[in-house]
Amino acid sequence: MGQLPGGTLFRGRDTELEHLHAALRAARTTGATAVLLGGEAGVGKSRLIAEFTTAAAGQGTTVLAGRALDLGDGPSFWPVVSALREHVRSASGARVDALSAGLERLEGPAAAGSRVEMLEMLRRLIADTAAGGPVVLVVDDLHWADRSTRDLFVYLVASLAAEPVLLVGSYREDAHGGVPGRLSAMVAELRRHRQVSFHRVEPLSREALAVLLAGWAPHRPDLEPLVWSHSEGNVFLAEETVRAVLAGDPRGLPTTVRDLVRAGVDALSPNARRVVRAVAAGVGDVPHALLAEVLARLGDDLPDAVREAVEGGFVVVDARGDGYRLRHGLMVEAVVADLLPGERTELHGRYARALSTGPDRDRPGSAARLAHHWERAGAPEQALPATLAAATQAELLHGYAEAYRHWLRAAALTARVPAASVTIARGACLERAADSADLAGDHDEAVALLAQRLSDPDGPAGLHAAVLRGRLGRCLVSAGRAGEAEQAYRRAVESLPSLDGPAPHEPGPDAVTAAAAEVLAGHAAVLQHVAEFAAARTVAREALGPARRAGDPRVLARVLATYGFSAAYLDDAEDGLAALAEAVEVAERDGDPATLGVCLLRQAELLCGPLNAFTEGVEAALRGSGRMRERGLERTSGVALLVLAANALFRLGRWDEAEELVARAWSLAPSGAQAIEVRLSRVRLLMGRGDLDGCEDDLEAVELVAGSAVGPRLRLPLLILRAGLEMWRGNPVVAFRHVMTGLDVVESGIDDFWSVAPLIWHGARAHAQAVEAGTPPPQPDLRRLRGYYTELTDRAGRAVPAVRAVLEAFSAMCAAEDARAHERPDPLAWAGVADRWEALHQPYPAAYARLRAAEAHLAARTRSADGAAALVRAERAARTLGAGPLLAEIEDLAGRARVTFARPSPEDPGPEGDGEPSHGSGGDGATGPLASLTARELEVLAEVATGLTNKEIAGRLFISEKTVGVHLTRIFAKLGVRTRVQASNTFSSQLRTPLRRSASHQD
Repeated sequence: MGQLPGGTLFRGRDTELEHLHAALRAARTTGATAVLLGGEAGVGKSRLIAEFTTAAAGQGTTVLAGRALDLGDGPSFWPVVSALREHVRSASGARVDALSAGLERLEGPAAAGSRVEMLEMLRRLIADTAAGGPVVLVVDDLHWADRSTRDLFVYLVASLAAEPVLLVGSYREDAHGGVPGRLSAMVAELRRHRQVSFHRVEPLSREALAVLLAGWAPHRPDLEPLVWSHSEGNVFLAEETVRAVLAGDPRGLPTTVRDLVRAGVDALSPNARRVVRAVAAGVGDVPHALLAEVLARLGDDLPDAVREAVEGGFVVVDARGDGYRLRHGLMVEAVVADLLPGERTELHGRYARALSTGPDRDRPGSAARLAHHWERAGAPEQALPATLAAATQAELLHGYAEAYRHWLRAAALTARVPAASVTIARGACLERAADSADLAGDHDEAVALLAQRLSDPDGPAGLHAAVLRGRLGRCLVSAGRAGEAEQAYRRAVESLPSLDGPAPHEPGPDAVTAAAAEVLAGHAAVLQHVAEFAAARTVAREALGPARRAGDPRVLARVLATYGFSAAYLDDAEDGLAALAEAVEVAERDGDPATLGVCLLRQAELLCGPLNAFTEGVEAALRGSGRMRERGLERTSGVALLVLAANALFRLGRWDEAEELVARAWSLAPSGAQAIEVRLSRVRLLMGRGDLDGCEDDLEAVELVAGSAVGPRLRLPLLILRAGLEMWRGNPVVAFRHVMTGLDVVESGIDDFWSVAPLIWHGARAHAQAVEAGTPPPQPDLRRLRGYYTELTDRAGRAVPAVRAVLEAFSAMCAAEDARAHERPDPLAWAGVADRWEALHQPYPAAYARLRAAEAHLAARTRSADGAAALVRAERAARTLGAGPLLAEIEDLAGRARVTFARPSPEDPGPEGDGEPSHGSGGDGATGPLASLTARELEVLAEVATGLTNKEIAGRLFISEKTVGVHLTRIFAKLGVRTRVQASNTFSSQLRTPLRRSASHQD
């Protein structure tokens, strides 16, 4: 078997190449773009990407190309980090030096403070590289990628914006031609993003394959039928078929990939076969020096053996030029599968011994490969320390998903290692695995591990058990199972040893006191989380004693913050705010900026939220943001405080100031939860102003990042805003579905109706609008929503004064919407709603309620003056805010009701006082026959053209059916037509008014 004469030919992929080049052009002009290429194994995805990146690099584009490793638990972020390392090695310049320094920080012991910050650091390295010109980042073989790399790919799509970056990922389809299971969640998230495109790389057509075959074997046109029948356009199979035939095997051609590869390998010399098998077992690119150690027996014969394997088409030189890999993943799988058990064990043992003493043994990622080889070499005593090192390295890079699996493997290995060699107990490994799973966002896995640990016969007891139950409660909160979390904390408290007796005499905190403070603090926090504020206050008060004695100011500050928030929320704002002030003071003295940030956030959140003290809240939030800037947490807690202030200013109607704060927060390049909150705050403003496309961009980005990384308290506002956006788009049925999803989130662990009330109102609003559109929601969903109406009213009646006024305003608004849904709009109810919101200093919902009050007055056609007055007040408020969409709805209603804002409009008296403009001319833009119509006749004709009946037109224009009939008689006469269809056709051919959108409002 040998190298094909035309082995470098590339044919039949013009469409796919143009797709990639178009995506790169889009990235250059409009910002970050992504393309995912799927297809069957061997179809030519990697070759397509190589051809594209070669051309892109030739045009000055920086190419960062990485390939995932076929390891069960590959090194965290391996494809991206290895691509960045290769770029540093092969390029030069100031930007490359900065990138090199960034990589050193990334892999150092003082790396990012959280997993999301790690994602953000990698994003910044790529964005900084793109500051010098377009970048193509390739992650080949995503189906093998570690979880952290998959999360990073999604994060980059969501977080890169104007940067000229094209992300390219390839994946092998599963046996049914679909997305592999481990990629399904990632692909589902990416399909919703407009900047992501998917392209399936199909097998070559017979004509394209014939052209390729003519280049490979120009003197053998007779091979075409055989190659086509054997490969059906799969490039790898076609190439291997030609190799087999040219090697002298035209008969009995193998029919499987494994047999094809085996036949080719068997044709090599023994030493070349050893090279192929060793490279296949090496996992990824194998440096020459490492291969030389593994195949030390070959000595001086190694270079010739490698050359034969390369010329035979099995081995290729890697991108760095100093190592090797097999030509295709299918070839790797076939060669590895053909190894005898003894051969496989021996090869892995050689790799493990060579890697144990190699120069890169301490580099991030090396331990995972070493653990892989030791375990497959059947050496658990050596595999255990390597696996522990792999877990530690993964945690260093905040690759917690990989660390989780390494800790689990370590726990299993402890049972296979002599007790004298075990340096860590199985239980400790499981606890570390639970911690990593929780940090990776796999909260249910963490819960399962901790529950298993607590139920083990040799599991923890006493104080250790109490602490572990507290950790279980924390993980349950993260999993959205707050009710179970409260029970876990309750059991943790019950498991604590007695706190009775004298205070400890020895210096430093007593272990029992410290544990009690920690557990009680967590219990109080979860009670507050589920809005059990009275119980939270009680437990927090109980925790204050141990927290003060334990001497840990961080725990004490958190307990004070929980107590203060709950007390103020309930009934004693003075006591609560005093406790929060002490919490801030304790945190200031301790010097821990993170704890100080939590306390400042609680203080500002209370004022900007339930206490409805917006002005004081804004001042507190801005002061806190400045404090966080001084303490180095401007991008985290500082951003969160700016968002709180912006949201309060939005409610106060000071939108320009809110926009300035959101822009300031965004300029700090926040990440994680803070980035999500900034985007959500910006969406509120964009939606109020009417930039619906901008809303969509931010919401898509939030949905990508938030898919599995945030809890219900961030998912709830996301769904509320998504429902509001669909209402503005005139899609009440879609909006209602978002509300139903939001109720699922509420039922997963949110009991704070101050946060839930806007969602319930959005459901009521969507219901009313859907009924008007003739598409009412399903009855089971309506019954579910009405249950929440009842509970909202009940909660409002039982709420403390600080919260009651807001809940009552939402409850009244839901009742008014429900009456509208039943075609019984009540103008007085809506006027009462508007008064409530104005008393709360929130002009936006007040303007919306005035619009609805005007609509209800005008529909009755008996209180038109009251309707006009309400409409004028709504218009003035909406115009002051700059609330474009709401103002458009107000003006639309005014136009239909003949209400003017700037100056009186003389009307020609008609039936029931409905008048026409006295000058009798048509509206702006009317030409031909339409020019003879009055403005009112044009309005009626426009409604006729949409297919409405006289009764429906009367309802929309607030006139009687008789008046509609009079107008139609005049219209027919002026246009010289006899039917509604003829009149509509005349209108459609000369003047078409824009489609109306349904009104909405968002919290």
